Amino acid sequence: MQTFSTMRRNSTDKRNLRIFFLAIFFIFYVATTDIYYFLPPLFGIAYVIAQEKYEEQSFGIFYFLVPFFLYFEANKGLPLLSTLLFIVFSFKILLPKFRKFFGYSKIFIPLFIFYAYFGYFAFLYFFGWLFDAPTPQFSWFLALYAAIEVILIWFFLWIL
Repeated sequence: MQTFSTMRRNSTDKRNLRIFFLAIFFIFYVATTDIYYFLPPLFGIAYVIAQEKYEEQSFGIFYFLVPFFLYFEANKGLPLLSTLLFIVFSFKILLPKFRKFFGYSKIFIPLFIFYAYFGYFAFLYFFGWLFDAPTPQFSWFLALYAAIEVILIWFFLWIL
């Protein structure tokens, strides 16, 4: 019991525990999305979180997000490291140009969620064409998932 009484005063331990339990929740949630197709895999939200933490130069969250993206790829049957390559490409090439023209506004978060889904699909399609590899079939579930995640983001960011 002594451990938990000291954790109450230490915010670092609370943050680590919260991240640990969120990681466990997301692992079960991503596994559940294969059973229930109407549940979005939260790829767009994870992309937006990674983008915000990258812009804040707070790289600690990537210890959670990199395994999440790798698990997402393995669970959905996508090529290994493709999400990480897409994120590096987006953050190093496209994001600085976008921020230069439009600035840093949270109003663009829904746009980034749609970009995460459709941009990642286009990224997979391009590299499938380039290396003559099989690509996943396009499905309108991507638009449904992006729309659900935009509604979730609006609910959690602007309503609550």
